[in-house]
Amino acid sequence: MAEKALSKTGKIIIGVIAAIIIALIIGGSAYCIATDQNPHDAIKSIFTANDVQIVGKWQNSKNPGLTAYVFYDDGTYDSYISTVNFSGEYEVDGNKLILKNPSTNKDITYKFRVTEKELSLTVIEEDGKKPEEKDVSIYDRVDELNQKSLVDIIGEIKENNETTTEAE
Repeated sequence: MAEKALSKTGKIIIGVIAAIIIALIIGGSAYCIATDQNPHDAIKSIFTANDVQIVGKWQNSKNPGLTAYVFYDDGTYDSYISTVNFSGEYEVDGNKLILKNPSTNKDITYKFRVTEKELSLTVIEEDGKKPEEKDVSIYDRVDELNQKSLVDIIGEIKENNETTTEAE
């Protein structure tokens, strides 16, 4: 078989395509590092707005029943501590989530990341002040909230402490 040599123009086109692919890989990697996202979530965020991704029910993964959020597509939210409910409005600005509570006139800004099943929130500003520590809270996407009363939560903590004390 006779091999055809690439023309000079063909070589230039291949070189340009290769350079574009390399630039996309490097740029994409830098974006993933800067936004603390894995490539799958970064690509998904390009095609799905963050404010759409956050809509739904989210329950604290470490302490189910203690804290939860419900974000609605109209820009409002419900926040739960145990069975106590607080409502407000939210805004999404890139990877920042701003929660506004009109009854207290308080705002809190989180850096957030959404995957299909998980919401990660890190407080970056509360009423204009930066926190001393950057606590990360993880919430699982759920179909229904399973909030517990404070009495139930205290009972579970007491039971866990008694079990731990007996084991020692």
